[in-house]
Amino acid sequence: MAASHGTQRRYEGCRRGDCKEAHRVSARDYRERRAGGQTRPASVVAVPSAVVSEPSGPGPVESGVVSEIVGLAQAEARPGLAHAALALARIMDNPRAVNQQPAAAAKLADILDKLRKGADARKSRLASVRQMTAKTEASE
Repeated sequence: MAASHGTQRRYEGCRRGDCKEAHRVSARDYRERRAGGQTRPASVVAVPSAVVSEPSGPGPVESGVVSEIVGLAQAEARPGLAHAALALARIMDNPRAVNQQPAAAAKLADILDKLRKGADARKSRLASVRQMTAKTEASE
């Protein structure tokens, strides 16, 4: 008996919309199982992904990035970089974005380094020399 339309088995020879949708859902479920360390489907009936809701609050990486960015002067001067860091942190917290997480982690580290560079208010060389000579003159 041939498989009916709208199933994963039928996708092999059919390119109808409902067959493609069944394959898309099956592939997404497989990726989620693989990310969780499972390769075979559970014996219980899976809840459709439309019913599963994403966590509403910030995840641990996003919370950490927010706490790092709060006091940095460059974050206020360059809000685009700060928002990009938050977007990358959301990718890091998303369990469905496992493939993108290594690249996001590398880019997030680069952006945080750029934001931290301006945090240290560096003195000019002349100001450093003046400070050193002022201390020696005061001691004499």
